[in-house]
Amino acid sequence: MVHNQHPLLEPAQLRQALTDIATSAAPTAIVELIRWLDSFQYEAELPIAELARLVVVLDEAAQPQLRQAAGLYLSNAFGSRSLRYKALGKDFYASLGRAYDLVLDGLATDFALPVDDPLRAEIRLRTVRSAAGEMKWAAFDYHGLPGDVWQRAGQAFRDAHNVGGLNVPINIREGRETRSTIQREFVRLVALHCASLDQLSPERIEATDKLVRYLQPALDLSAEPLSGSQFAVDLDRLAPPRRCLTLPDKPSGDLRFFRPGDALPALDELARSLADASSAPAFAGISLPSVTATVRHLARQWGPQPPMRQFRRHVVQGQLALATGLGFIRSQLSGDALLRPAAAWTLLDASRNGFGVQSAMYDADVCRVGALVGAHVGETGRWVLALVRRVRFDDRARVSVGLQTISSDPQQVVLDDGQRSWIGILCEPAVRGRSVRVVCEPGFMRAGGQVFARLGTRMLKLEPGSAMAGGPGYQISPCAVV
Repeated sequence: MVHNQHPLLEPAQLRQALTDIATSAAPTAIVELIRWLDSFQYEAELPIAELARLVVVLDEAAQPQLRQAAGLYLSNAFGSRSLRYKALGKDFYASLGRAYDLVLDGLATDFALPVDDPLRAEIRLRTVRSAAGEMKWAAFDYHGLPGDVWQRAGQAFRDAHNVGGLNVPINIREGRETRSTIQREFVRLVALHCASLDQLSPERIEATDKLVRYLQPALDLSAEPLSGSQFAVDLDRLAPPRRCLTLPDKPSGDLRFFRPGDALPALDELARSLADASSAPAFAGISLPSVTATVRHLARQWGPQPPMRQFRRHVVQGQLALATGLGFIRSQLSGDALLRPAAAWTLLDASRNGFGVQSAMYDADVCRVGALVGAHVGETGRWVLALVRRVRFDDRARVSVGLQTISSDPQQVVLDDGQRSWIGILCEPAVRGRSVRVVCEPGFMRAGGQVFARLGTRMLKLEPGSAMAGGPGYQISPCAVV
């Protein structure tokens, strides 16, 4: 006999809860969803079939709100208000995962339910599907998927394999012909992990998620290590996929191989179709440059040869300070700053075009791919200008950041186009007949005009080209010195 009946078992209460969720703004709705999901942990005992039904209903009710929250987050990914949306997305999937854990534990001890019952298959599929959703929100914060989530998803996949249910179509939208399989959802999870999300800005992480869905007909897992299989999943250890440097001659029966190269023809075709496009309707809400840049990223990561460093890195030691924000960086270069950031970062390695740093403290302004930083190197007082190209957390909660140097001798320069003047940063020495790069706020340097630059006592004339790169609060424009 079940005591303390859960409120959502009352049809009227469930209808009201779903109505409130559907008609509320995303933040309010997601908070309510988290409250209901967490209530299953302590408020009442439910028959396993009823618990499964309620978790599925709440999971489906959350999807429109999560899409809205993701859009709100991406509209200003690095603003302080957007941090709330990111935290809500992560917290929701943590609660959803715990709820599915509760259902899976109940199903494991419910021997009255046949091993091939459709409910078991649906819960396994939704468990893997929720792990893929959680991976995206964790990647927004440059974290990997927690180990227990990998274990949960891998166990669901392995259990489905043991009963021959990997490719059984399962309806995932009530009243609609939207179907999927556990194999398909697990392949999506593996593909996202193998996409090097730690090298992408939030908008490009969202683009990667959409691209993986777009490419899914060409993606699969194989029990045989076919040529081009670059990643392997160990179903015995239930660990995340690992890149294969060499393929085993006699692979274990627990290994599954992921060959993303099969999707390269579809990526190439997509790249050609986007080359002359003005927008990307299949990737609504994401800018065309972000989509095309993500296509290039996946083609590089999934190509026949693993990405290699352009220059060899050498282990180095030392402490350095990082400054963010274009205005603050300029004040450091000019010497007008009233304070210098603390030397809170440790040098790990360096090469001709960049260096790696690590810190035990998380700095949200630094830890974002695409951010512009000024690095104060050593005791010489020398500043270099760099871009964040990779952010990665380790098991000890330390954050490692890969920086690409764009200027070893940045100089502050006063610019004037005849209507207004502003301050920029010159990345190279200005020599007539050559090109230089100028860093300034977005929209200040317009292609096709002329800009006068005052560098100390020198006056130069520049002809800006189209912006070659940009990010939060800055753009980099090539300029001819005439």
